[in-house]
Amino acid sequence: MPQVFDTMPELVGSLDTDEDSLRWAARDYGDVVHHLPAAVLRPANAADIRTAVAFARQHGLRIVPRGQGHSTGGQAQALGGVVVDMNQLGAIHDVGPDSVVVDAGARWSDVLNATLPRGLTPPVLTDYLELTVGGTLSVGGLGGASHQHGAQTDNVIELEVITPEGALISCSPSENRDVFDAVRAGRGRNGIITRARLRLVPAPDTVRWHRLRYGTVAELLEDQQHLVVTDAFDYVEGQLKVRDGEDVAELEAVSFVETTSGSGDLDDLFFREVDSETADYWDFVNRLAAGEPVLRGAGLWDSPHPWCNLLVPGTAAPAVLHQIASELGPELYSDFGLALAYPVRTDRITTPLLALPDDDIVFLVAALRYAPAGAAETVKAMQLANDVLVASTLRAGGTLYLDPL
Repeated sequence: MPQVFDTMPELVGSLDTDEDSLRWAARDYGDVVHHLPAAVLRPANAADIRTAVAFARQHGLRIVPRGQGHSTGGQAQALGGVVVDMNQLGAIHDVGPDSVVVDAGARWSDVLNATLPRGLTPPVLTDYLELTVGGTLSVGGLGGASHQHGAQTDNVIELEVITPEGALISCSPSENRDVFDAVRAGRGRNGIITRARLRLVPAPDTVRWHRLRYGTVAELLEDQQHLVVTDAFDYVEGQLKVRDGEDVAELEAVSFVETTSGSGDLDDLFFREVDSETADYWDFVNRLAAGEPVLRGAGLWDSPHPWCNLLVPGTAAPAVLHQIASELGPELYSDFGLALAYPVRTDRITTPLLALPDDDIVFLVAALRYAPAGAAETVKAMQLANDVLVASTLRAGGTLYLDPL
C-alpha cells in the first residue's frame, strides 16, 4: 500500500491497492481510457466514504465514485487517486406509496424488482437497467419517457450526499438546495450521492409496443417531434442501424396500457410498415437483457466501445442524423452498432447542470460503436468519426451529454 495511506483512519470496509483492484478501477465500458488509481475504496457504509473523502481532500488526492463503470471515456476513473466502489452500497430501504429509498449502488433492475410487486415504477428508466441509481443520477439519466417526465434527476425527492469537505447531509428542493442542484448531473465531482428517495408512479401490467420503420431519416424525426408534442405515447425512441445489409430507420412508440395519458394513435404518421405487440411491462423495460449474452458471445462486451453521446437541437437533428446514416456500417459500428435518438421536450427538464441546447425539442443522440478486441486502428477510426460528429453538433448549438471531463 502506498505510504500516503498509512495515516488513513480505520475503515469498516477496505482500502484495496492490489494489482487486480487497481486494474479493475482503471477500466470502464468504453475501454479506451485506462487511468490507474492509487487505491480502491470498498465501503461498508457511508461513514467509510466520509472518511476517505476527508482524507483525500487533506492529501490532495482525487476521489471519484464508480457504479457499474458504464462510462465510456474514463469519467469514473481517478488517476493516482481513489475510486469508490459504490456497488458495495446497494440496499433497497423502503418502498412507499409514491417513493422508494435506495442506496446509490443499487441497480435500476433492483429498484424495479422491489417496486413492481407494489404496482409502482420510476417514471423514467434508461434502456439498460443494470446501471446504478447513483451513476445515472450523476449524469442526468435520459430515456424514452423523458419527453413526458424529464430526466431521472428531475424525479428525485431527496438525496443523501457526502460533500467534497466530507460532510454527510440531506438535500432536496427545500433543504440544502445548492447541494441538491450541484450533485444531480454533477458527474460525482461536487459530492458523492450515497442514498436517494425516488419518485414512483403507477406501473402498467402491459404495454402496447409499436416498431415503425421509415423510408427516410427526415420522416422518422418529423414523427418523433409530432408524438412528443402531442404526448401520444408514453415512450418514444428512434434508431438508425444496419441489419442484414439494409439501412433501417425505426421508431419505437409505446403506450403503457393501463396508465397511458396519450392517445396511442398511429394515424397520419409517415412510417412504411409497423410491427405491433402487447408485452409485459417488465419484458419491455428489461428488453436489453437478452442482448448482453449475444454481445458477450461475439466478443464485443469486453471490447472497446468508442461511444458518442450528444444533445442536439431539434432544428439540427436532421443534419446530424443524416451524417450518422452516411457512415453506418461494420467499419465504424460493427455488425451490432446503432445510433439512438431520444426526443426530449426541454420544458420538462429542471436539472440545472443538465446543459441543453436552446430549442423546444432536443434529441439525445447516441452513436453506439463496437470495436473488436485488439483492433487499435478501428478504435482510432471510430474516435475520429466521433470527433467529426461532435464538431458538427457543437457548431449547430448542441452540447455533449457525457463529456470526458
